Amino acid sequence: MDGPAWPVATVIAALLGLVFVADLVTPLGIASWVLYLVPFGLCLYAGRPGAPLATAGAASALLAAGMLVSMPGHVGHAVAQVNRVLGFVAVWSTAFFVRRSILAQLALRREDWLQQGRALLSERVQGDLSVSEIGERALGFLAEYLDARAGALYAEQAGGSLRRVAAWALGPDELDRQHVVRRGEGLLGQAARDRRALVLRDLPEHHMNVVSALGASRPRHAVIAPSTADGEVVAATELGFLRPVHGVDLELLERVAEPLGVALRSATYRATLERLLAQTQEQAEELKVQQEKLRASNEELEQQAAAMREAQARLESQQAELEQTNVQLEEHALALGKQREELLAAQRAMLESVEALGRANQYKSEFLANMSHELRTPLNSALILARLLADNKEGNLSPEQVRFAATIHAAGSDLLELINDILDLSKIEAGRVDVRPEPAALLGITGALEQAFSPVARDRELSFRVEVAPGAPGALYTDVQRLQQILKNLLANAFKFTERGGVVLEVAPERGGRVAFAVRDTGIGIPEDQHEVIFEGFRQADGTTNRKYGGTGLGLTISRELARLLGGDIDLESAPGVGSCFRVVIPAAYEEAAQGPPPDRGAPPQEEPSQGGASQSEPWQEEPWREGSFQKAPPPGSAAPGRPRAALEAARGEIEDDRSNRTRDGRLILVVEDDPAFARILYDVAHELDFDCVITPSAEEGLSLARSLTPSAVLLDIGLPDGSGLALLEQLKRGAATRHIPVHVISVSDCTQTALELGAVGYALKPVKREELVRAIRKLEDRLTRKERRVLVVEDDAGAREGICALLQGEGVEILAVGTAAAALDELAAATFDCMILDLKLPDASGYDLLERMACGELCSFPPVIVYTGRVLDPDEERRLHRYSRSIIIKGAKSPERLLDEVTLFLHQVESSLPPERQRMLREARHRESVFEGRRVLLVEDDVRSIFALSSVFEPRGARLEVARNGREALEAMDRLKEVDLVLMDVMMPEMDGLTATRELRKRPELARLPIIALTAKAMPKDQQQCLQAGANDCMAKPIDVEKLLSLCRVWIRK
Repeated sequence: MDGPAWPVATVIAALLGLVFVADLVTPLGIASWVLYLVPFGLCLYAGRPGAPLATAGAASALLAAGMLVSMPGHVGHAVAQVNRVLGFVAVWSTAFFVRRSILAQLALRREDWLQQGRALLSERVQGDLSVSEIGERALGFLAEYLDARAGALYAEQAGGSLRRVAAWALGPDELDRQHVVRRGEGLLGQAARDRRALVLRDLPEHHMNVVSALGASRPRHAVIAPSTADGEVVAATELGFLRPVHGVDLELLERVAEPLGVALRSATYRATLERLLAQTQEQAEELKVQQEKLRASNEELEQQAAAMREAQARLESQQAELEQTNVQLEEHALALGKQREELLAAQRAMLESVEALGRANQYKSEFLANMSHELRTPLNSALILARLLADNKEGNLSPEQVRFAATIHAAGSDLLELINDILDLSKIEAGRVDVRPEPAALLGITGALEQAFSPVARDRELSFRVEVAPGAPGALYTDVQRLQQILKNLLANAFKFTERGGVVLEVAPERGGRVAFAVRDTGIGIPEDQHEVIFEGFRQADGTTNRKYGGTGLGLTISRELARLLGGDIDLESAPGVGSCFRVVIPAAYEEAAQGPPPDRGAPPQEEPSQGGASQSEPWQEEPWREGSFQKAPPPGSAAPGRPRAALEAARGEIEDDRSNRTRDGRLILVVEDDPAFARILYDVAHELDFDCVITPSAEEGLSLARSLTPSAVLLDIGLPDGSGLALLEQLKRGAATRHIPVHVISVSDCTQTALELGAVGYALKPVKREELVRAIRKLEDRLTRKERRVLVVEDDAGAREGICALLQGEGVEILAVGTAAAALDELAAATFDCMILDLKLPDASGYDLLERMACGELCSFPPVIVYTGRVLDPDEERRLHRYSRSIIIKGAKSPERLLDEVTLFLHQVESSLPPERQRMLREARHRESVFEGRRVLLVEDDVRSIFALSSVFEPRGARLEVARNGREALEAMDRLKEVDLVLMDVMMPEMDGLTATRELRKRPELARLPIIALTAKAMPKDQQQCLQAGANDCMAKPIDVEKLLSLCRVWIRK
C-alpha cells in the first residue's frame, strides 16, 4: 500500500549530513541541534514505523560526534553538555512521536482498505442474480482486490454438500477435478465444518496451476475461507497467491463472509421460489383441465335431471286437474262465508298497515339515530388524512396539492355538518332527545351570541345589534344549549340571506311567563305560500337546481322541533324583498308538563349528546386534576363536569376586558380564567402594574387570542369549562408563534411538576394572596424587560462544552460553561440563571449529587434543569431525575435539535428571531416529537381506515404503533408486549368491546396506571360516563380532531 522509501531516506540522510556540517562550524553551547528535528517531518512520508527510530539513531550519533569535534564556545563545558543532553532527549521524543503517528496512519489505511473491500463486494453481489452469477462476481472481485492468482468458490446445495459454482484463472486440470465436496472432506470441507479459515503455505508444485496465454505458474500459498449466513456456513472460497498470505487478507475475507453468504442464500431462496411457482402454475393448469371435465359431466347430469322433471310435471298436471274439479265444488258451497271473512280480514289488514307504517317510520328514525358510529368512523379517517396532507409537514406537496387536500377537508367537514343535522332530526323524531334545564343569565346568552356573530356582520358589512326590551326576565330556567342551537341557526340563516342592511336579535317578555326571541333581517324574504314548506325536512323555499343559496333545508326543521321540546314554538313573518322575522317563544321557566307532545314513536327517550366531556370518577387512580373538594376537573381536552357549555357562554357575557380599548403598546396580559370575580381581580392588578388585560373563560378562545394578539404574558387556570388548562399550555408551547410567551399557572389543583415540564414559568395554588399575584406579574414583567438570557452549562468534556456553547450562542444569550460540580455551585450562588444544562458524569461529583445539593436550599437560585447525558437511563434513574429536572435528553444523532428546542422553550425566545439554521433545527426536532419518540402505543380498533389514518398520525412522530382488532386481541397484546405507554381504545368492536377490555385491563395491578383513552362515535354523556367508569382516563368522540387527540396524548403519556 506504500511506495518505495529510498528517495525519502536519501533526502533524510542528506539533511542529516547538512545539519552535521552546520553543527561542526557552530560553537558549542548554541542549540544548533534543533535542526536535527527537521528530517523527522520527512519520516511521515516514508510510511515506515522504523524510519523515525533509524533517523533518531543517526542524529544521536552525529550529536555525539559534533560535541567532540565542534569548536568551543563562550559558555562553560557543563552548559554545553546540558545543551547536548537536551538535544538527545528532543531527538528521541520526536522520533517516538513520529513513529506513533505513522502507526496510526497505517492503521487508518488498513481499516479504510477493509471497509472499501466489503462495500465493493456488497455492491457487486446486489441485484436479482443467480448463485453462479454471484459466485463469479464475488470470486473475480476478491482475486483482483487481494492480488490472488487463482480461485474457486463452492456453494451449499441440497443435502449440505458444497458444489463449485465459480472458478477464476484455473488450469484445465483443476477445472476437471471434483465439483462437489462434502463437509469434512479435504481441506475445503474441513474449513466449512470448522467454520474457520485455513492458510496453506509453501504448497507443492503440483497443488495448483495458473495458466495464461504465454505461460504457467504455480501459487505457493493459498487460503480457504468459509462464508456464513445467520451463523451457518453456506459457501467456501479458495484463493491461490504467489506471495505470502497476510493477516489483512484474512481479516477482509472474514468481514465479507457474512454479506457474501447472505447474498448466496438469498439467491438460493429465489431459485427455490421460482421453481415452486412453476410447479404451482403447472398444478393450476392441471386443475383447470380437471374442472373442465367435471363441468361437462355436470351438464350431462343436468340434462338427464331436466328430462325426469318434465315427466314428473306432466303427472302432477294431470293430478292437479282432478283436484281442481273437487275444489270448484267446495268453493261454491263456501263462497258466502268466505266473502264475510274477506271483509273482516281486509279491515284487520288496513289497521295492521297503519300500525306497520308507524313502526317503519319509527324504525327508520331509530336506525338513523343509531348510525353515529357507522357514519362518523369512515368520515373520521378521511378528515384525519386530509388534514395531514393539508398540513404538508414533510414539505413534499405542491401548493396546488395542498389546496386540494384543504378542499377535501373542508368538503368532509361540510358533510359532517350535514350528517349531524340528519342525526339530530332523526333523534328528535325518534324521541331520543332529553331536555336538560338549568338556570342561566339572559345577558350571558345574548352576549355570547353577539360575540359570536359580530365578526360575521363585519365580514359581510352588515349591522348587527341585540335589543332587550324592558321587563324581559333577567334569568331563564331552560335547556340553554338547545336554545342557543335554535338562535344560532336562525341568526346564521339571517346573515346568509341578507346582502345589505342588517340583523337584529330582539328579546321581549310574553304573557303567561314566556319570553320571545325575534331574529329580524332585511334579507330577500320568503313568499307566503312557502312559510310552512321551509319548516319541513329537506325542503327549501328555492328548491330549483339553479338556486343561489346552498344548504340542506334541515336547520329550520330541527329548530322548530327543539322549540317544541322546550315547550314553545316558532312563527314567521316575511315578505319577498322586505325581510323576515322568526320569533321563538318559550317558557321563561321550563316545566315538564309544558313540553309539547313528542312524536308518538314508541321508543323511550334517551340521553342527548352534550358538548361537555366526562370527568374521571373511578377511585382506582390518583389524579392531579382535582379542582376543589367535591368534584374533579376534567381530563385535558374535556369540559368540566357540572359546568356545561352554557356556563361558558354566560361567563363570556359577564367579563369585560381591554380587547377593544388597547392603550399600552407592547404590554398585554391574557387571562384565561372562567371565574368572573377572580378574573376581575387579575384585571385590576394588571392595570395597576400598567398592563392591558384581555380575559377569556375558554381554552379554545384562549389559544386563538394568544395566536392573534401575541400577548406579553399569560395567566392560566387549569379547570376551564371547555378543556384543561394543561392541554392549552401544551398547545401554546408547541406553537412556533406562541411558545416564547411566558405562562404563569394559577389553579386549585396541584399540577406544579407537569406544568413546569410543559414550559410554565411559575405556578400558584388558589387561594392566592394579592401580593403573590403582584409578584407573579412582576416576575413576568422582569422576563419582558430583561433582554439578556443566562444559561449555565455543566459539562466535563471540553469539546462537548464548546459544541453546546456554539449551538446555543446567539443575540441576547449569555452562556457560562463550567466543568465541575463545585464550579457550578459557585456560579449558582453568585448569579441567577434562566436555564441549566447538566451532564451526569462530572469529575468531582455526580449529577444526582449536584441536583440534591441544589434542592436542599444551599443556593440562592434553582433554574430549570435540562439533563443532557450520553448514558441510557433505567426507569428508576429517570424517576429520580424528574424530581429536579424539566427534561432529559440522551446524546445522539438528533440530540442537538432537541437540546436547542428545550432551551429555546425555557428561555422563552421568539423563534422567528433566531438564525435560519436554528429555526430549521427546531422544525426538525418537532417533526419527530420527543414525547412520542420510541413510545409504544397500542391502538385497539377494528376499522382498517381508522387504523391507517391514526398510524399516519403517530408513526411519523416516532411512536411504535401496535394494532389489535378487538378487545380480546388487546388483552393478548398486553400479555405479549413488555411495555405499553398508551392505549387508544375504540368502544364498538366485535368479539369483545372496548369497555369490557378496559375493565379487564384495570383488573391487573401492574396496569393500574396505564393511560387509556377511549375513542367513541357516540358523544352522549352516558357513553362518556361508561367509558370513565370502566377505567378509561379520558375519552374523545369521533370524528377525531388530530391536534386535540395529540394534545391529549402528550399530557397523559408524560404520566
